[in-house]
Amino acid sequence: MKANTNLPLEVSSLLGRDAAVADLQMQILENRLITLTGPGGNGKTRLAIKAGRALLGSFEHGVWFIDLTGVLRDSGVAGAVSRVLGILEEAGTALSQTIARQLENRSILLVLDNCEQVLAGSADFSAAVLANSPHVKIVATSREPLRIRGELVSQIPPLSIDDGENLFYERGLQSGGVFSNGYSESTVIRTIVKQLDCVPLAIELAAARSPMMDPEQILAGLDRRFDLLNGGVRDASARSRSLRASVVWSYDLMSPEEKAMARRLSVLRGFTLEAATAIGGGTAPLDQLQRLVEMSIVQVDRSGPQRRYRFLETVREYLLEQLVENGEVLPARSAHLAHFIDFSEFRAEHLILGDGPILMAQIQTEFDNLEDALIFAESLSDPSALLRLLTALTGYYEIWGQHQHGMRWFDTSLARTRAPDVLVARAYWGASHVSAYGGRMDLAFPRAMRALELAREIDDPWTESRALDIIGFAQAVSDPKGARESLSRCIELGRQINDGWAETHGIKMITVVYLFSHHVAGGSETIQNLLLLADETESRYLRAWGSALKGYFARDAGDFSAARDSLDISIESASYVGDPATGGFAKAWSAALKADNGWVDEARREMQDMMQTATATGTFLAVPETMFQLGLIEVGAGNPQATIEMIGDHTEDLKSAGIPVWAAQLALANASAHIALGKLDEANALLDEAEELAASLDNPLLSGLNFFFRGQLSLAKGDLGAAEGRLHQALEIQRDAALLPGLLRTMEAISSVLIAKEKGEDAARILTFVDQARLEIQLERSSVELARRSSQSYALENLLGISNLEKMQSKAKNADLEEIIGLMSRMRGKRARPLTGWDSLTPTERRVVSLTTAGLSNPQIAERMFIARGTVKVHLSHIYEKLDVASRTQLAAKAVADGFEVVN
Repeated sequence: MKANTNLPLEVSSLLGRDAAVADLQMQILENRLITLTGPGGNGKTRLAIKAGRALLGSFEHGVWFIDLTGVLRDSGVAGAVSRVLGILEEAGTALSQTIARQLENRSILLVLDNCEQVLAGSADFSAAVLANSPHVKIVATSREPLRIRGELVSQIPPLSIDDGENLFYERGLQSGGVFSNGYSESTVIRTIVKQLDCVPLAIELAAARSPMMDPEQILAGLDRRFDLLNGGVRDASARSRSLRASVVWSYDLMSPEEKAMARRLSVLRGFTLEAATAIGGGTAPLDQLQRLVEMSIVQVDRSGPQRRYRFLETVREYLLEQLVENGEVLPARSAHLAHFIDFSEFRAEHLILGDGPILMAQIQTEFDNLEDALIFAESLSDPSALLRLLTALTGYYEIWGQHQHGMRWFDTSLARTRAPDVLVARAYWGASHVSAYGGRMDLAFPRAMRALELAREIDDPWTESRALDIIGFAQAVSDPKGARESLSRCIELGRQINDGWAETHGIKMITVVYLFSHHVAGGSETIQNLLLLADETESRYLRAWGSALKGYFARDAGDFSAARDSLDISIESASYVGDPATGGFAKAWSAALKADNGWVDEARREMQDMMQTATATGTFLAVPETMFQLGLIEVGAGNPQATIEMIGDHTEDLKSAGIPVWAAQLALANASAHIALGKLDEANALLDEAEELAASLDNPLLSGLNFFFRGQLSLAKGDLGAAEGRLHQALEIQRDAALLPGLLRTMEAISSVLIAKEKGEDAARILTFVDQARLEIQLERSSVELARRSSQSYALENLLGISNLEKMQSKAKNADLEEIIGLMSRMRGKRARPLTGWDSLTPTERRVVSLTTAGLSNPQIAERMFIARGTVKVHLSHIYEKLDVASRTQLAAKAVADGFEVVN
């Protein structure tokens, strides 16, 4: 819900309804459900829109218009609402309940328009929402009441004779008619208005004939049509017969070509000029469409970026009847299906590129037409068209988060038989892609493997490349090497057949491999390539994901400013393109960064809100990551039980879903909570599980955390030797991977061991450095860490005395990281790094040398390594000192002369 309304714009005045609009506004403010009833064409919709717009300021979260004319089944009402509000379906939960829960704390007005053909569904939906969302109000328009508790039924009266006459004159003039404004003419027009029972739509249709007929001719034509209708349906109301008379008369006045086009176009639920040309047929479709507009048979909507056309539902109902009577349903529906297959296949190839958001918006606009096409395709004995259309919609289901909806359609299509192998193979890929983004890797992998098998049997590189894309994605969570091989082949095939989607998406997926293995060196280069590709293609979809990962790695490197900037770009870009999955990850990492900066309450609130709405908003793929980050935050805030309760069975669920890396993360957070509660045996078992789950990933972040928590576990047991050993293992991993925030926390924990061993001077030097480093990168301590640091200060004062402690702190305040780590290595009896020469360089410094000798500038190195420019400068100064060089030129020459091995 990005804006606060989607109410259609008014294209003409609403005559004679000022009092009704004012009354309806008061009714809305005083009641929660108002149903505007009356025959078709009586102005119910326009009245609801006018009142809703006037009340925009009364509803904090907006006024939302839901057009139900395109809904065929009662079960589709909630779906129509969800698409307008951007709320997605949850597996195993009624969509109306999901919507009700999401709207629980929102002040909002829903306008449900044209409820009559889905009356039961409208009633059930309204009842569910009103019962569970106390600040939601509903205005429904229908030819009959919903008949549920609390409903205020408001019968909309016809216009007065005077207002009807004014309406006739206004619409006639707008159509190009010329009037004498004489008394006799006025008398005839008033007679027309009376004949039409003052029904606004009937008056407008009649007035549209003014350029070709004078009022007397219009009245005569209507009289003949009433004679025919009087022998019709006995229980039709007078006003319904009046409207139908006007519609039938307008139809009778069309040329045969215009009638044929109108009938064919009636299968469309709103349409563009392109669709009208493709489906309407005829020798001059544009001219015929213009005539239908002039006759007010077709309405024009100019409110969006692309002009759209539609029939009023009363007119469309009649045209559909004529379509059936003329035996034209099959050819019209077939043309409709063919057009939307072409429409979807063209857009499928470009959704992740620069014009993707525009194309995505076009697909969303045509959702009802696409659903109609799918339903018709399902009814055909040959499933080929169904498979083609679904495969083309795969990217839409992914990016817009319509995973449940897409998976249901794919399940239906794959149960069909007798389709060509190439279409079946491609549908298996589509099903695997939607399943993967729906968090069902257990379904995605076998479906992708089946697609790959079929593709290789029939030599279809298009499907093979896409199947490898999802196989690589699935492998990324447990087999990084295999994932890189699959994705490299995907990219290679994409280039061979000039398939930009396969190449581009494969590059994106390789960055996911580096995310799950937390491989900074490989990840930084691939992410940089992805961002360059995003610039080349003007793709904010690619920029959203690349920036999210850039922010993620920058945060773990301790460059919080760069992380914040990148994550902000990602969140904004993901919102623009409508990519809830990427947006979810970026928001989770952004919230975790806020906790690092000390804004714990804000971080907690954002994470909790996101998890509560995850399935409905499409951000659920980021829930395990969010849960991991929030679990650690809660332990740090002194709420370990909250972490345990939040994680619950999710670790097992992720293992079952085939995503061990996220299961390992949750096991680590859970272990930390159990250590805090003194449940040490349970914590040890969880750490063993996490280690096993992440064993194949070689992920330094997870390995470092595992050793860190094992060190804390040993400390809790009082085993100082084991604690020191585990913490130093964590220290070595975190140093080599440049995981600065984790490294500082580990150094702080080692200080606790040293204090327990009464090595106060060493502990004081380490803690002085940690305090200074935390201040520089703005890494705030959690409440538990603050309490621990206070205890350390108290213990050091007792061990050293305040005066000696201050002297030690003064000596240590200018120490750098390598000096302190060298000190800690010597404490352990290990040989520290040499002070000079190539062997003295840290892994991070070696990578700086590699990039420097490759010709990259400081800003480029910072960009590639996700660190600040100032940090690059500091690294270079240390490198120059250790290697006894004074410039980049000397450094490059020495690297060549000494045969320095470049770090990739």
